[in-house]
Amino acid sequence: MDTIPLFPLSTVLLPYGRIALQIFEPRYLDLVSRCLKSDSELGAGFGVVWLREGQEVYDPENESTRLAQIGTLAKIVDWDSLANGLLGITIEGERKFRLYSSRQQADHLHVADVEWIEAERAIALPEYGEEMKILLRQLTEHPHVQRLGISADVNDISTLGCLLTQLLPIPENIKFKMLIETDPMDRLQYLIKLLDEMSQ
Repeated sequence: MDTIPLFPLSTVLLPYGRIALQIFEPRYLDLVSRCLKSDSELGAGFGVVWLREGQEVYDPENESTRLAQIGTLAKIVDWDSLANGLLGITIEGERKFRLYSSRQQADHLHVADVEWIEAERAIALPEYGEEMKILLRQLTEHPHVQRLGISADVNDISTLGCLLTQLLPIPENIKFKMLIETDPMDRLQYLIKLLDEMSQ
């Protein structure tokens, strides 16, 4: 079991998925600084967990938070100073973890004891997956997504399903359901069914 810092978000992060963040709170500026300076496997990342209840920004008047029990280790893949003066980072999801206990430090940063979840098996794309791959390519060509630098050149079901889940405009509770899914084939089949319902 490892102890890692947490970054609770109202957005679910999946393995292979990317999210752009604006950093301004001292607790996260310090975290990002440590990550960028670290060359160790765990020290260079942090856990992203879905914020089921509470606020992303620290509020001393309302400290009630409820975190999801499954999260994703995130690594910083790009950073820049934004026009508004804030620090912008792009994170990419890696391996999943199960959260056993969490606590807040004096600087209000959440940390947690986690157990890593075994990586999903690699399964080659079936023929019907080519249509989903075309959809992924279309999504990655959107101007807002292009900035994230996501490659649509995928050849396995797990990566395809996670990326589509990350990019499609679906509710976060559905994205979390896709995150905790352990069978990549079932995830892809669910997405196909969901897309059929959305097109009706």
